[in-house]
Amino acid sequence: MTLYSEVESSPVRWLWYPYIAIGKITLLQGDPGDGKSTMMMNLIAEITTGGAFPDGKPLEQPQRVIYQCSEDGVADTIKPRLEEQGADCSKVAFINEEVNSGLTLDDERIRDAIVAFRPRLVVIDPIQAYLSSDSDLQIAGKARRLMQHLGMWAATYDCAIVLIGHLNKKEGIKGLYRSLGSIDVVAAARSVLQIERDAENMDIRVVHQIKNSLGPDGSKISFSITEDYGFQWLDSISESCDEKQEVQTLEYKTKTEMACALLKQYLVKGDMASKEIYERLGEAGISRRTIAETKHVLGIQSYRKMRQWYWTLRE
Repeated sequence: MTLYSEVESSPVRWLWYPYIAIGKITLLQGDPGDGKSTMMMNLIAEITTGGAFPDGKPLEQPQRVIYQCSEDGVADTIKPRLEEQGADCSKVAFINEEVNSGLTLDDERIRDAIVAFRPRLVVIDPIQAYLSSDSDLQIAGKARRLMQHLGMWAATYDCAIVLIGHLNKKEGIKGLYRSLGSIDVVAAARSVLQIERDAENMDIRVVHQIKNSLGPDGSKISFSITEDYGFQWLDSISESCDEKQEVQTLEYKTKTEMACALLKQYLVKGDMASKEIYERLGEAGISRRTIAETKHVLGIQSYRKMRQWYWTLRE
């Protein structure tokens, strides 16, 4: 027996508050093709380069990541996608499954890789590909043991573990019950993020936090994936404006007019980093969605230089 008086209290530590906690398991789920892997690759790029999360919160320093994916080719798909998002690939590792075949969720080789590489984030994509049989997640006892292994590794080696999974086909029920497998999988995850397509614009995906056992649920966030502009984070669905932003908006009929005027003002002086543009317009109360839409209307072009994206009005 251990008395709780003998336990030293400690706060929850977050990789990305309140969505992904360090030392815990997060489940990212959605239908096939909804952009789960693309979203995660963007986050990996920010983590490995010491960038910022979609809400603008900066990372203190670049961190290592293990990204284990069995559905796509390493050389022709995964690495090009990581490079496209701007990831530092020298900080992203994977267990070579051509050499290490039969990898499963509770495989000691995953633990060994974590010990050797010391990542801050471990991503398994998708969890269904790392099961010894299709029934592993369906049987409550088996699913619980699998998740216990992963949870212990996350806590012991001080990393966040994100499991990417597909939803089952039981539409019309609560999101927590649409995960593939036993409810024990969801129970073991401290945070569950679910991606859905926007009903009015199929290019836009909305991320809901449908479970958070460690704090308040995070706001809805969204991103778009288009042929012209690729992956882009957009605004929070539940936008809020402070008094200063509302005063600024009065000078224009709409936020779009304001975005148009400011973008022209900035870019007529020369090209500007997209990150700085989002920060400046965000301070004026303009959402990322409005910025992206205005960029398209104005015909602003993007190009990449030294791992940063720049916007230009030049043809």
